[in-house]
Amino acid sequence: AKVLGIAHRPGFPLYILVGHLFGLVPFGEFFYRVNFLSALSASGTLALLAGFWSSTLRNAAPSVTTSNRILSVAMAVLAVGGTYTFWMQAVRAEVYAPTVLFVVLLSVCAWRCDREIGTKREAAPRWLILAALLGGVGMGLHNATLASTFPAFAILFFVLSRRARFGWRVWFVAAAAFVIGLSVYLYMPIRAAQNPPLNWGWLPIDRAPGWNGVVGADAWSAIAATDWGAFFGRAGRSLDLLFHQWEWGLVLLTAVGLVFWWRHARRWALLAIGAAAGNLAVTALLVSEFSETNADIHGYLLPALVAFGFLLSGGIAQLSSGLRVLLQRMPTSRLRPILTGVVVVLVAFLALAPLLIYAPFCNLVHHQLAYDFGTESTAWLRPNAVVFLNGTNWDFVLRGLQYCEDWRPDVRVLNRDLLPAAWYRHWVFTRLPDLAGFTIPTNERGLDLRQWAREIAATDIPVYWEFTEIDMQLVPHLIPAGHLFEVSAEPVRVLKHDLIQAQEDFERRSRFFAASDRLLVDYDAQMVYVSNLYRAGLYYESRGLYDRARELFRRALSLGQDTEQAHSAPDRLPPGRWLGLIDHMSPQKGSTRDLDLPGDSR
Repeated sequence: AKVLGIAHRPGFPLYILVGHLFGLVPFGEFFYRVNFLSALSASGTLALLAGFWSSTLRNAAPSVTTSNRILSVAMAVLAVGGTYTFWMQAVRAEVYAPTVLFVVLLSVCAWRCDREIGTKREAAPRWLILAALLGGVGMGLHNATLASTFPAFAILFFVLSRRARFGWRVWFVAAAAFVIGLSVYLYMPIRAAQNPPLNWGWLPIDRAPGWNGVVGADAWSAIAATDWGAFFGRAGRSLDLLFHQWEWGLVLLTAVGLVFWWRHARRWALLAIGAAAGNLAVTALLVSEFSETNADIHGYLLPALVAFGFLLSGGIAQLSSGLRVLLQRMPTSRLRPILTGVVVVLVAFLALAPLLIYAPFCNLVHHQLAYDFGTESTAWLRPNAVVFLNGTNWDFVLRGLQYCEDWRPDVRVLNRDLLPAAWYRHWVFTRLPDLAGFTIPTNERGLDLRQWAREIAATDIPVYWEFTEIDMQLVPHLIPAGHLFEVSAEPVRVLKHDLIQAQEDFERRSRFFAASDRLLVDYDAQMVYVSNLYRAGLYYESRGLYDRARELFRRALSLGQDTEQAHSAPDRLPPGRWLGLIDHMSPQKGSTRDLDLPGDSR
């Protein structure tokens, strides 16, 4: 968004453009501004849901009193907004919160179309056309999540069109509006032709993903080969993921709400069922490795969560109406306020339970783990370094710091996962011409990136490596350098004691390693924390430094077991941003390449 680049497939062009506009607003840092886009989208979603559900309840069930309607809608909105699924997307720089906002906008368009049919029939078609336009534009966000609700909306609008007798011209204009909305994807080839700083898969070379990435061409064969047992298993786990946050009380009220809406507004009950079913089905098809702590999976499931929230509002309304009837039949009026208060408190407790439970995991105020990890990773790297990373998450963190805050722009970040792709290599050699003179060697397995890194290091260009379990053969060429390892062209037989001391000092001063209180509620940071310590332990074990390896393994295993005491240090870095971080983190004795590494002393 910062550099108007091309993101990973399917490209998210609308999010890139809107995120760039939000980045121009003069308050806070760029990261804050783009996160604010998610917060604003989530808040707008809840506000629209409150208005939409209240109006639907008022028209479908006039017998529900105003106070009961307000209670029902308020509690349902609080329950939805307090879940981990919804709240986490409201505080992430991600596409899911704006996507669910578009889902709710489509619902509002359908509701207005239904209302116009009963009052001004000639004005009803415009809501179908507007919904089609919003659907096309919204595909520029997370297209799979939004498209998962399209069948339900298409059926509803078809039913409404039969009532209003829409002609074929209306549907033709709606189809044209949808295509016009999809034109937001033209941003990608137009911008790609300018070769922006990040140009994912849109380079003018053979076999560049391009449009194939947008439509997910390579995923269709995997979807077609999906085992039905596995599909229903993943769908069931997705449903359980939502209902686990609902707990039994809200699940029961949701079931009651389905009956309520089926009696009073069947087409809206069918819309909720269809949207939830389509959303769960698409999630089960696209998500092969299911993890309850994966925030992206929660983002996929937002439409289903909103659908359940709609049913929940009806369940609470039914409970309120039943309570009112019961109170009217009570022989004494003394118990009425007591019973009413008990029910209201019970419903409020059930609705607020998700918010209270998931607040520690979703409240990211002063939460800077990714920021700290990124700045610490590169603070003491030598100038013009080349960094080989094994995946995209660390890559995104470093690029975010470079693009948005001009942090270590001299560091060249290469993604080992993407280097086998021709388009990525073309991008690397175009954007980093000083590396174009190096030919990537190959072996029987394909590109030999480890050998390439050693060849680059032999020319006195500093090279750093994200060490993983598959890099054991590279261990003799690696020297600890904070969160990364520096690559040496020649094998390093023994690590000097001063170098180990410098690394231990780095770990003591690290804000990331010391943030155990935040690590306990941040699943992504936990993964980075544990994997980095574990991999470093493998490295030291292979070098014969068993005590050091054992200590790192112990620290990795101790997460959640008094980690604050295990990892806190009196000289930890003070709170703050990256100003002065290099002074804190830089080794006192210069580059590791200048250290005296004596003979074997194992």
